[in-house]
Amino acid sequence: MTALVVFDIEAVPDFEMARRLLARADDTPDADIRRMLGERYSRAGEDPATAFLKAPIYRIISIAALYAKRDDGGGPWTVTQIGSRSVGEKTEAELLLGFVKSLPVDSRGAGPILVTFGGNGFDLPLLRYRAFALGVPVPGLHGGGHRNYWHRFGSDHIDLCDVLSGYGGSTKPSLAEMAALANIPVKIGGVDGSQVEAYVEAGRLTEVADYCLTDVLATYCVYLRYEMVRGDLRPAHFDASMDSLRAMIQKHIEQWPLLSAFLEGVATSVDPLPRRPRGAN
Repeated sequence: MTALVVFDIEAVPDFEMARRLLARADDTPDADIRRMLGERYSRAGEDPATAFLKAPIYRIISIAALYAKRDDGGGPWTVTQIGSRSVGEKTEAELLLGFVKSLPVDSRGAGPILVTFGGNGFDLPLLRYRAFALGVPVPGLHGGGHRNYWHRFGSDHIDLCDVLSGYGGSTKPSLAEMAALANIPVKIGGVDGSQVEAYVEAGRLTEVADYCLTDVLATYCVYLRYEMVRGDLRPAHFDASMDSLRAMIQKHIEQWPLLSAFLEGVATSVDPLPRRPRGAN
């Protein structure tokens, strides 16, 4: 049995760390620290107030994940679990450790394949940086599960953004762009990554966690499509894999009402291989 874990992280600047980095007093307002960070790291034409910073500057707010499995010989993927947690429910260290401990290990001691969208540049390094900052042992990410998640060109961690762009050979796509290509619902509820800091500041952590989960579901759909296109997933197995995803989403509609909109979008997605009429040339 092969296990797969698709995950995504939402994060905001770690102002406590930033005060030390910038040599500022403990009572320096967060807004001032954010402005100074933006001025330090923003690129030409980028608004310093919202500039994306280096991964070590961030702390984890939410982790969402989807767990799936299939037979070693191939066949469809079966979704076994989905979930999303935030620092509104647990401490950051508990979130991080809980996620790593949740990674399944098979009878041979092998961990799961990890799938992300942009994870080589942010999500995976962020787990390492935050484990370092918090003093949390995470051997499962460092070969403990007989997987090398840090090899960019390997198959133990598949960063779809990296792979689909030819590892930067062409301009890297966004998740929204890949989703639009395949009619996959994304950014349900009108939230996107640029709003996460404002939502966290306003205490809207549940909405951030929900947004994180919908990104994971969209990433999984992109992964299935990619696997079908490259021939690792037969069209019939793609359909069965999508049916398993729909069933899991339906099971959790009451817990995450936002998923009803995602389910509707998936239900109307375009057939990946339109069937030609009998006798057509």
